[in-house]
Amino acid sequence: MFRNSGIALWALASSLLAACGGSAQAQDINAAVALVEQFIGAHRTHLDTMQGPLLNDARAVAPYVVDGLAVDGLQGRLGFDPIYNAQDFEITNLRVFADPTTPVLRGAAQVRVSLDNFGQRQEFVYTLVPVAPDNAWQISDIYSENSDWSLAGMAANLGIDLRRQNGSEVTLQNVGFPIPCASACGQPVKADAQEGHDPIVVPGMEEGDLPGNGINPAGRNLLLILDASGSMWGQIEGVAKITTARQALTGILGDLDPATNVGLMAYGHRREGDCSDTEILYPVANYDAGRLIPAIEGLSPRGKTPIAGALERAAAAMPAAGQSSSVLLISDGLETCGGDPCAAAARLAQSGIDTRVHVVGFDLNEEEHAALQCIAEKGNGTYHPANDARSFVAAVKDAVRETETVTPAPAPAPVARPTAETVFEETFDGPALNAAWRVDNPAEELTAFTPQGALFVAALGRAPYFTNPEATNRFVLDRPLPKGDFDLVLDFRVNVQTRREGVMLSLFEAAHEQIGARMWLEPKGCGTLLNLSLVRISGAEDDPETTSFDTNLLGGPWVDGVCNAAGRERGDAILETLGRDGAQLRLKRRGREITASLEMQMPGEGEALSYTTQSITVLRPSGAASLLGGHGHKALPGESHFEFDRFAIEVPKQ
Repeated sequence: MFRNSGIALWALASSLLAACGGSAQAQDINAAVALVEQFIGAHRTHLDTMQGPLLNDARAVAPYVVDGLAVDGLQGRLGFDPIYNAQDFEITNLRVFADPTTPVLRGAAQVRVSLDNFGQRQEFVYTLVPVAPDNAWQISDIYSENSDWSLAGMAANLGIDLRRQNGSEVTLQNVGFPIPCASACGQPVKADAQEGHDPIVVPGMEEGDLPGNGINPAGRNLLLILDASGSMWGQIEGVAKITTARQALTGILGDLDPATNVGLMAYGHRREGDCSDTEILYPVANYDAGRLIPAIEGLSPRGKTPIAGALERAAAAMPAAGQSSSVLLISDGLETCGGDPCAAAARLAQSGIDTRVHVVGFDLNEEEHAALQCIAEKGNGTYHPANDARSFVAAVKDAVRETETVTPAPAPAPVARPTAETVFEETFDGPALNAAWRVDNPAEELTAFTPQGALFVAALGRAPYFTNPEATNRFVLDRPLPKGDFDLVLDFRVNVQTRREGVMLSLFEAAHEQIGARMWLEPKGCGTLLNLSLVRISGAEDDPETTSFDTNLLGGPWVDGVCNAAGRERGDAILETLGRDGAQLRLKRRGREITASLEMQMPGEGEALSYTTQSITVLRPSGAASLLGGHGHKALPGESHFEFDRFAIEVPKQ
């Protein structure tokens, strides 16, 4: 069902349909998705270039939204950023896609947007309608599934007249003034298919200034290396090989698992006769896959074929070893710069855990196919030959499927878990805390010792968020930590109430100076999610930097996914166990490495659930042990209840 916006949305849509002849059914839903992508990109460009929010600039926003929403100072009047559902932003995992159930209904389009803002999941529904004079899509409303507001509804409540004004709408198709590259580059740009023309330059994509969305620890790593040497202007069945390659890759990108960390590299695309012409266009990261498409479309073949050089540089585009990594090399020719691609592939394959080099050879003779096959063999990958457009597309798809197949690592030999010495323990039996504890911003009416021997803590509203210096009932241990390796351990229980509950176990110096293990709940359309994060906050009090490794435990590690009956049933059982039997949160120091882990014991057959995050390197960890039961910083008013059963500092015995 389309979201209703508190105003007569369908009346607005009907008037627009009448104006353009009611032909919106013929509109391409992909164009609606592209417009939303460009709109979000333009908004971020405005913020990054200190121009202020896009929604405050009527002229700049007019190409994207209906006239009634193109109002100077609109975001200022709203008091928050409706595109990110917040004032501040650290955006990751952005996805824009057509609504799978009703992408076009009665001539209007519905596009869904999901993103993480400072680790908090946000889900939006965009409604678009076609407008005269060119029947182009325009955004008529944004609905937040998290906060249940409608942009059109809020604008109407502010007294803004949303009725269509006289005259033609400004759209991206007829705009008469320059628009930011973030939007212009958001739609595929076709390179001039003639050799000798200058390649399209996309500002902001130079090496050293490469955008990224971080690494999804649950996803695999895939680096695409595309041959853009001069021979790619050769034609197969009347179509340039570079055109066929672009089409195949852009199609593949749209089909990738959103968890995939993907990157792009090219060679031979900038200078003729230059064997150093290799470039990392996008290092491997968890981008929205469509973000790479403009770079692929902008490649203009012109130079030589330094395959060995590209493979030597590929390791620099990859994240640190530890995840499944694959390289997909697409080439229509052999090495022309004197390098040894087979040896380079072998070295690359040995540079990480399960790193494999797959190759697609395009339009080659038998001898050339054999030479490229050597690269795949030495790189522990597979080789896929193709001699026409159809077989090339099939070969690329087959090669990508190979990157999705992870060779299981041999099971490690059982290692006895070292015993640990407990150097401090708090069992919360009452009637008072150990004298070593201090309580920041105490609210005694929200705490109590239970007869069962636990500390009950209630949290109200947005205040008890771990980066808020005013967070209530933050328990800080005034006791020196061990100088070497140690674990901070917390046994706790929490019931799902606001669906924003969170527990933070940290090394705490101040709200803006801490590193910790955080368990947090998150509302989702398919149900509540359970997440684990390792978070580091440091820097200036008014502008700290945040590093975070976030994992949705009900989206892979403990449950394959909660959007089906079996997954939701298992996810609900885990959350029920969290409230009844509890879990154990750990912050571990081993040398300079800090990790976070969460462990639970499921009832019945006694299944043990455990997950440990990636590590953060800290030269000299400092701070005091700290506990906080609270909410996500975007929680709606509500009350959550926590029970702390045991806290301990353990030192592993060697």
